[in-house]
Amino acid sequence: MAEDEDDARAGAQAQQESLEWEGLTIPIVRAGMPDLFVALKPPKAEPYVMAPYDTEPQVIVDFFASHLEQIKELRRDMLKRYEKSSSIKCRYQTGDVAYALGRPFQLRVYPLAEKRMKLKSGARGTTTYKYSIDPAVSLITLYVVHPGNYDEGKKAFDGYAEPLLLRNAEGMTKDFMAVLAPGESVPTIRMRAMRGRWSSNEAGALWLSTDLIPYPPDCLVWVLWRELEKLATISPEECETHLKRILPGWEAARNMLAERAQPYSLQ
Repeated sequence: MAEDEDDARAGAQAQQESLEWEGLTIPIVRAGMPDLFVALKPPKAEPYVMAPYDTEPQVIVDFFASHLEQIKELRRDMLKRYEKSSSIKCRYQTGDVAYALGRPFQLRVYPLAEKRMKLKSGARGTTTYKYSIDPAVSLITLYVVHPGNYDEGKKAFDGYAEPLLLRNAEGMTKDFMAVLAPGESVPTIRMRAMRGRWSSNEAGALWLSTDLIPYPPDCLVWVLWRELEKLATISPEECETHLKRILPGWEAARNMLAERAQPYSLQ
């Protein structure tokens, strides 16, 4: 049965599904994930749909049709942004694209009135910021004090992206430890964000670099596995077997991180 499912998936990928809309061919990309969403590729604002393998074609058609007005508006934003500059560097401005775990999110940036928070002595204070997200059309709206300021925009985006990275890592850690140390009572591993090297296991926590945010999920899986392998109670040979099963593309992920390649944009 599993082989039949694999064959069906391979056939679906070989014969790329698509939608036709306003003279554009909209690819439908099937993946082993639960989310159904539309995203736009810069700089030409080309839409595509990500869908689970088992999603019926009519469901995808209806989903895309129900978000047409949002898609049109987002395309205008992105095209306007890239007509001004061909640079793909994320400046955290309306029309820019920022990536979180390999998924492109278009940004819409709005100003907030400047406020200062009263902090303890020795602190200068900090500006307020927040974000909202529309996952169906891959839109993140950033509310920042200085909308033209790179640092404020990045801080607002990181307010979404850093917890997303850590939540995904926390869920995978539990699954991985059940494989690496079967039957063992493993204490809760705290997740923390840091800058610099990809990961570290120090001071009772597993630290992950925020530089991982734009990379594809395989890269996060690789980094986690390498750290958790140190806690394994199974043999190195068994670890390798499980790694190849869980992450067939582990070599590509390892090489991407070893080279510190910019996976998408210079955000």
